Amino acid sequence: MASEQHNFIVSAIARKIRQYGFRIIYLDGKYQDVDTKKFYIPPQIINHRPDVIGEKEGIFFCIGEAKTKNDLFNERTKNQIIDFFAIVRLNYRNRLIVGIPLNAKKDLENLLLELGLEHKRQIKVIYIPEELLPHEEEI
Repeated sequence: MASEQHNFIVSAIARKIRQYGFRIIYLDGKYQDVDTKKFYIPPQIINHRPDVIGEKEGIFFCIGEAKTKNDLFNERTKNQIIDFFAIVRLNYRNRLIVGIPLNAKKDLENLLLELGLEHKRQIKVIYIPEELLPHEEEI
């Protein structure tokens, strides 16, 4: 089950996807905006299921993935980013949005550097200040 922090970050990613002009077509998690319909769970992309998928003009895609600080240190996260970027890179108007707590900024930068993806213009990062993230004991 996703944590409240994870769901909060997913909601921030969904809002950013909409700001980029994409229409959300799949979302896994609790979307915290009012008057929002229920979305289908995203399909698997290569070997992993992202948190959010948006589309634009039927041919461009935006994949969103939320990560907590601890998530950035596991092999699964590396493989997810590799899989998602393999699809995103097929068209220069596609995007991969990764949402993380601000205190994980350096960790994500190091991970992208390790994967050779540190300067990819199609990868956008949303940093959420820790003060805005729900604490798990508040559930």
